[in-house]
Amino acid sequence: MSNIIKTPSTGNKAPKIELYGFSSKVPGVPDPSAFVVKLETALRLAGIGYERRDMPNPAKAPKGKLPFIVADGEKVGDSTLIMKWLKARRGVDLDWHLTPLERARSHALQRMLEERLYWAIVYTRWCEKENEWLEKEIFFGDVPAPIRFFVYRAVLKQMKTALHHHGLGRHTREEIYAFGAEDLAALAAELGDKPYLFGERPSLADASAFGILVNIIGIPQIKSPLIDAMRTHDNLIAYTDRMLELFTIQAPALQKAA
Repeated sequence: MSNIIKTPSTGNKAPKIELYGFSSKVPGVPDPSAFVVKLETALRLAGIGYERRDMPNPAKAPKGKLPFIVADGEKVGDSTLIMKWLKARRGVDLDWHLTPLERARSHALQRMLEERLYWAIVYTRWCEKENEWLEKEIFFGDVPAPIRFFVYRAVLKQMKTALHHHGLGRHTREEIYAFGAEDLAALAAELGDKPYLFGERPSLADASAFGILVNIIGIPQIKSPLIDAMRTHDNLIAYTDRMLELFTIQAPALQKAA
């Protein structure tokens, strides 16, 4: 998959929204955070101009996590709350075309993806020894070598604690990946042969799904049973490529509709 990322053009007008993510320089993904990708995709689908800023350490971010935006003199954190803010302040509603039943299904899909499958990705990155290079060489590559190991160990402890408190980290490796495979199968069944999850037009659920899927399969050399599970669903592979293309070309045909 291509890794060409273009920020929507705003002409001579300065962007009114600053979007803070982890890094736009990680090979294969727009950002290593599924939630940053979700929000950035949503902004592009809506044709909202923004300025992307990297913030590798989210400690000073609202709620202590990324993404967050700065707009209208406010800092707003959490991708879900940011979308609510965008709807209230900018009139952005990527789900305007969905029926009430489809909105309910969209909500359920996003919770499955963001509250369980996401944590299987966290397990893959932080608990699989063969993927340690990702944190040491990519995530913390700019940290001076003498302290990089200590930073890595401290964050690793935090991530393992978070996994345990979430609940997924209390299961065996096999159980965790079995749950992930079930979630991918459910997503593939919902998608079917449609171009997007709810038909011909992408919605917020597509932005959420893209953030998750591209972070499963996009980064080269990652080893994970999640990749193997995803590759059993040809429609998910084609869908991820389609969403990446849509992300890259900034969805000009959809800008007036959102």
